[in-house]
Amino acid sequence: MNGFLNTDINSYDDIDGAREKIISIIGNLDAYFFERYELIESILISIIAKQHMILIGEPGLAKTAILKALTKHINGMKLFDYQMTPHTEINDLLSDNPLNKGNGIDKCEIVLIDEFFKGKTSTLNSLLSIMNERILYNPEPVNIPLISLFATSNEKPDRTVSSNLLPLYDRFLLRKEVLPIAREDNFKKLLKLSEEYSSGNINLTLDELKKIITALRKINIGENIYNLIFGIREELKNRQVIVSDRRWRDTVKIIKAKAMLEDRLYVSENDIRAIESSMWTYYSDIRTVKAIINKHLYNFSIN
Repeated sequence: MNGFLNTDINSYDDIDGAREKIISIIGNLDAYFFERYELIESILISIIAKQHMILIGEPGLAKTAILKALTKHINGMKLFDYQMTPHTEINDLLSDNPLNKGNGIDKCEIVLIDEFFKGKTSTLNSLLSIMNERILYNPEPVNIPLISLFATSNEKPDRTVSSNLLPLYDRFLLRKEVLPIAREDNFKKLLKLSEEYSSGNINLTLDELKKIITALRKINIGENIYNLIFGIREELKNRQVIVSDRRWRDTVKIIKAKAMLEDRLYVSENDIRAIESSMWTYYSDIRTVKAIINKHLYNFSIN
């Protein structure tokens, strides 16, 4: 283990312990939610990088269950969980709504909104500014503690999606498709589960999580990695897979978070795989993105 304690992150003298707790949390979740390791890791990466994420898949695939289970591990972190409808107003999502019992997007670090895109345009537009700025205008601007907003949807985005939704959809830096359990042995294990998820006394404090988030700035990226990313970007453009400059800049946080989970102070080429789900907008582009990234990583490894 490289160990962050043996680096120049001396101002965070418990960063190693916090990182080890995160690894243990991933392992604990993975042991209960079968065939969900990549999803679990991506959720943690999204939180560490302070980015938003959309989970695409049919109901009943543990999308919300994993997030709720994760929050049990982080002391002091609040989750706001809401089911979007075509009638939802932005005020329905706030803590001063009596139905929310003091909870709301203005009081919680993690927000989970099911069927996100079923909301009406005015509500979604209000959420856009909240996601962008972590500020709620009610009517005066108020800073909110939001770290990451997670959305779920069972609708796979294609090129018929309304152009009005594209700016909002673009704010979800990670996009993950969730599929039913495939392996027979794992499906049988699912059927045999008899107990609810237990955190196993693996607890991370919100303060420890914030130190992990802050420590990302210490992760280094070499010029060779920037060259690799540029090459991927150019070929994606040639294949008509367009990624905004803002998204490219934000993906740096993703690969840094992946490096941190691997206990490294530098980004390696394999960390690039963590941004596969950030490169596509339309469902039909997923294979193209994967093939291009695989090609460039292979060429990088032999040069």
